[in-house]
Amino acid sequence: MQHIKIHHFFYLFPIFVWVTLYYGLSFDGLYGQDSYEYLRYTEALRSFMQTGKSPGDYFWGVYYPIFGSILSFIIPNTAIALQLISVFAFSITAFYLEKIIQLTYNENSAQNIPFLFFILSPIALVHSILIMSDMLACCFTTLAIYHLLLFIQKDTNRNFLFGAVLAVFALLTRYAAAVILLPFCVLALIHLIKKKNYTYLLLSVLFSGLVAIPHIVIRSQNSLQFLSHPWLQSWSFLNIFQSDFTTVDGETKNRYINLIYTFFTFFHPAFLFFGIVLFAVFLKRRKITFYKYQKLFLTAILLYLLFLGGIPFQNKRFLILSFPLAIAFLFPFIKEFFEVLKNQKAVFIVIILIQFSIGLYYGKPFYQRNSLEKNIADGIRTYQGNTLYAFDIDIALKNRKLDFRYKSLWKEKLPDFEKNALLLVNEKQLEKQWKGKNPWLNWETVKQDYQLEKLKNFPGDFNLYRIVEKK
Repeated sequence: MQHIKIHHFFYLFPIFVWVTLYYGLSFDGLYGQDSYEYLRYTEALRSFMQTGKSPGDYFWGVYYPIFGSILSFIIPNTAIALQLISVFAFSITAFYLEKIIQLTYNENSAQNIPFLFFILSPIALVHSILIMSDMLACCFTTLAIYHLLLFIQKDTNRNFLFGAVLAVFALLTRYAAAVILLPFCVLALIHLIKKKNYTYLLLSVLFSGLVAIPHIVIRSQNSLQFLSHPWLQSWSFLNIFQSDFTTVDGETKNRYINLIYTFFTFFHPAFLFFGIVLFAVFLKRRKITFYKYQKLFLTAILLYLLFLGGIPFQNKRFLILSFPLAIAFLFPFIKEFFEVLKNQKAVFIVIILIQFSIGLYYGKPFYQRNSLEKNIADGIRTYQGNTLYAFDIDIALKNRKLDFRYKSLWKEKLPDFEKNALLLVNEKQLEKQWKGKNPWLNWETVKQDYQLEKLKNFPGDFNLYRIVEKK
């Protein structure tokens, strides 16, 4: 009974972290442009359910804002509703990661490895409290994998049905989930066809189609528009060997080439702080014996990493989808590592402290950006009612309900600027990332052609100007 209580506490740990950060540090999970778009569309869907007013189109997978809008009828604060979806999805993912490990290695216990190396993983823990779709997509992906593996192993047809439906949920939460799920779906489908159980194949198509209806309805005019995403259009095998990219998102210079970045899941401290040791042990072995499904895990991971490597952009959060599989794949090596240790309780405590310390370091920029957005919103609140030219930060201000006539520095090259309007810019960011692009060109134009009065400067290199008159 005591073991069960401790075990349950471990899976509830993310809730404790959220309560501490939200109520103790006022961290509301909003970070950067993507999270505000999730918030905006969640509120639009809630309004649609209440009034029938069309929520409009939406580019990303629909299920994160759909679940958020439904939960918001129970929890009126939409931001909290979206955060809690990420928190609970995180806990559920950890629970089913343990079940995948038990299924794969015939283990009665995963020896707290999901807690130590998934729940306490800095990147996973931080993203579990952000208003982002990554954790929900990871949850659906992990659930789908578990049920498809259970079907393959035990021939329980209902698990194929569950797996197929959950795979569609994952796909329509984050489209990239299709890549990592492909090997599991193909293997399960072959297994089903060999059994000649076409009834469940038809049922899975039917129920999967029902799950896809919200996407089809919301994106009726642009159901496949995600396939024309600039990153997909610019996908190239050669990007795997590059670190610097110039895209519609400006110039990005990364420390490592994409080939190294895609393997962060295995060795980067934000994922596994001692993963490089495990990976070295794995590569050093002359003879490697794979357990059942281990090769399947590795195939899915490598396929997904190849997909990410060809994209001209790097973001560690994209790797979260494959992270549970990486832990499942490395489980025998992690287990062996623990078995050679004499004082496992001491090591357990040390790992917790190291992981949590790295988590604080990794999470600091997210907290600082969140605080910056709130500080800027408070700082310009007295100027509401004016025209505001801005870029990047304007999305946060809109969704924090500040009343300005917003004009974007990013959408187009502006021929002129309104007298007495406000201008909010991060000059260092424009010079570093956007040189030659619309945001930088507009900033150069307004500097050269207009007199500017600096009203306020904010942390993070943001400055607020008033456009006085044309020179």
